[in-house]
Amino acid sequence: MGGIKLVVTDIDGTLVEIGQHVPTPVVLETMQAVQAAGVIVAAATARPYEMARDLFAELGFIGPSIFDGGASIRDVQTGELLWQNWLELPRLKEVAAILLPHAETVDFFPVLNMVPAHEVTTDSLIEPAPYAWAMIHETALRIVQEQLIGLKGITVHPGVGKPDQPGLVDIQITDARSDKFHAVTELRKLVDANVTETLAIGDGNNDIPLFQNAGTKIAMGNAIPELQKLADHTIASVQEDGWAEAIQRFVLR
Repeated sequence: MGGIKLVVTDIDGTLVEIGQHVPTPVVLETMQAVQAAGVIVAAATARPYEMARDLFAELGFIGPSIFDGGASIRDVQTGELLWQNWLELPRLKEVAAILLPHAETVDFFPVLNMVPAHEVTTDSLIEPAPYAWAMIHETALRIVQEQLIGLKGITVHPGVGKPDQPGLVDIQITDARSDKFHAVTELRKLVDANVTETLAIGDGNNDIPLFQNAGTKIAMGNAIPELQKLADHTIASVQEDGWAEAIQRFVLR
């Protein structure tokens, strides 16, 4: 099987199409086959646990996976928090103060809780959180990013717009060490795997740190050009079940 012990995979745009919660039959069959072969499959996703739980159950994930853009590692079956590197309260309030004037919806809380921005103030935040997330006006994205750059010790993950919310784009902020690079290092400790035994699959900006911490790097056909340049191999797109192709070619061969 090519010496791969651990597969770390992005979710949206990689394992399923963006925003989807149901895998294709080909991906489901391949997931079952690779886990039956004794290979550990873990996700590394910007999704919070609550937004991935049903998909993970459908796919039959077991063991630990990375959530919240790299801020948390949880057991996918129980939700138990195995490792965390969250935004401490003072930093969370600084980030929230930048996002709130431009946001429609926010989530600044320890567990998934998307609420209208007008219901939140910095004074109402009382606990650390794995991330700060907001749906902001697209026209404000540049100024928000410029203001966030002035804060040290954070990573900004700009997202994509939603077809049902024209003019808005999501943005997620984590601690600077809460990315997929650092989280994969902690994940490998939990599953006893090394870099050369690790294969990473992804498509987006936040998968660049993931690729920097894996022995084998597979980019989806729909991946951004920057990620494809870092990849050892580029396979079919998510619409063409590229994830299943990658597992068949480079893990189950």
